[in-house]
Amino acid sequence: MKVLIVGLLPFDSGKTSLALSLITEALSRGMDLGVTKPITAFSGWYHCSSIMRSMEFGKLIGEDIYRLHVKAESGDPIELESPVVFMHMPPDPERVDWQSTFYTALNLNEQIIALRITNPSDTNHYYVSDNLGRLTKAMRNLASKLIESLKPSPKEIEDIDSILLNVGELADECVELISSMHEFTIIESYNNASAPTRSSLKADIVLLVAPSKVAIYSGERYRKAVEVLLKPPWSISSEEVASLLKPIKTVEIKPAVDKSGAWAEGLLDEIMRTAGDL
Repeated sequence: MKVLIVGLLPFDSGKTSLALSLITEALSRGMDLGVTKPITAFSGWYHCSSIMRSMEFGKLIGEDIYRLHVKAESGDPIELESPVVFMHMPPDPERVDWQSTFYTALNLNEQIIALRITNPSDTNHYYVSDNLGRLTKAMRNLASKLIESLKPSPKEIEDIDSILLNVGELADECVELISSMHEFTIIESYNNASAPTRSSLKADIVLLVAPSKVAIYSGERYRKAVEVLLKPPWSISSEEVASLLKPIKTVEIKPAVDKSGAWAEGLLDEIMRTAGDL
């Protein structure tokens, strides 16, 4: 079985917290579990620990997949679980005269410093030298240490545009591989994308999560709704799909202080019942 978790909001929908809760329940039942977050972007400013961890592992690793990997007690290579990773850093605000409109208007490709692209047979790291010049001295020094550690190849900003357009295609082979290795696979999307890759849409169940509530969809009907929109799934928002499709059921999620455990207790039973009824 494959379960795809997507978020309603661009940020802080609760996808990773929900995935961690399902992992906890699945492990407690002795299930053969696989996890994947095919596309990841993290901030080197807000998640500096991920930079240090990436230097330790010798590969660029985002915070969310690291948490899923550890919680799942996974024996799979973490680079296959998260095959496309971007690290971005905020520009020096003084370079835009402390104007918030200019600061926030920078595209993602103008803030990406390093990226990793992995397929089942190869891993490659890249960096964008032009974007290094936008950083403060301290951030540039930290980014340079990461670049020295990973020894990435240079990329132009224009190359990043092409990668972002085709990002789901680049990650799909690894999603297929992880899913084929386990009886139960949790696939976490990114931001509010309807799905991170095409094969992610082969999920049996799709969970649309927002703060306080989860909507449960048939994977087949969700996939057909995405196909109607005639765009790559990673360029379609979950909201667009939700406007075309009613969920089978919605489940309230209770507030919890610790969301690293089974705070969504009972949701796995709902998933199994729903899958059995389809």
